[in-house]
Amino acid sequence: MARSDQVKALLRSHREGDEQRFRATAEEIIEDARRRRHGLLANELEAILDEPLRARRPTQLATLRPLPKGRDETPLLDIRQPQRSLHDVVLSATTREVVLGLIAEQHTTAALHAHGIEPRRSILFAGPSGTGKSATAEAVAGELGWPLARVQLATVVSSYLGETAKNLDQIFSFLHSGSWVLLFDEFDMLARDRNDRGDHGELKRVVGALLQLIETTRTDSLIIATSNHASLLDSALWRRFNEVVGFDLPTPEERVAMLEMTLRGVNYRIDTAAVAAGLDGYTHAEVEAVALDSIRLMVHNLDRSVSEAHLAYGINRMEERRRIIRTCQD
Repeated sequence: MARSDQVKALLRSHREGDEQRFRATAEEIIEDARRRRHGLLANELEAILDEPLRARRPTQLATLRPLPKGRDETPLLDIRQPQRSLHDVVLSATTREVVLGLIAEQHTTAALHAHGIEPRRSILFAGPSGTGKSATAEAVAGELGWPLARVQLATVVSSYLGETAKNLDQIFSFLHSGSWVLLFDEFDMLARDRNDRGDHGELKRVVGALLQLIETTRTDSLIIATSNHASLLDSALWRRFNEVVGFDLPTPEERVAMLEMTLRGVNYRIDTAAVAAGLDGYTHAEVEAVALDSIRLMVHNLDRSVSEAHLAYGINRMEERRRIIRTCQD
């Protein structure tokens, strides 16, 4: 939030028509937001401040590189503005510290270069499904204020010989058009171990191309890959990532935080610690689903707050989902 003296200076300069002082004060507020690591807010304020300027320069927007496309003209990337920040994810203290360090490095690139150090640009998030890897990647994009470019693996992987490697080359070339968080979700689908006996020559060539692209591409963007089955990844890929971040099932404290974060928009009359204790073995996504189902029941019943009965319903629904999944996998 802006300090009171900044707000007063902003209003005075607006009232007096002093555009130069108004802009200087606004830029000071934006810079304060960046220092407090509110990257998304800072970029949104900056976009509002510069909106008239961009409107006078249509040619600059027209020169943006078009999205890379596959053989059938289907886009290889899904570009979206992130809707999460780090306030919207529950992480262990260790993981949060690493993620904050990664974000800080993107803001201090020049200082790192002055010491002959490159910021970490390629990151592997590894851990069980539902532990918040994709959500954290989006939150990183939100904190940086960069668009999230999610790789469309179904389009990237082609049955035509050599086409997959060509698609990957297009994607990495696209990174030079700006600053992006490039997300390879479920990376193990693309980068399996080349020693896998069930593998074929084309996939070996794809992994080789990936190794080269990750290692040689120089970009201002951040590349994040997520893997639910990291043991399936080619061993050489691990060394190509600048950082590997582990994601585990939530601790009791993290389950409490997940419940309270999901329920923060409604009234609730429950002992979240007691509920969280009964959710041992649940993933972050499953804890969130329990809370969301309880809210749905509250709304359906026209109740004013979430009660233990609503949470019990949410837990029962999740247990039924888990039973169905186990039955189908057996």
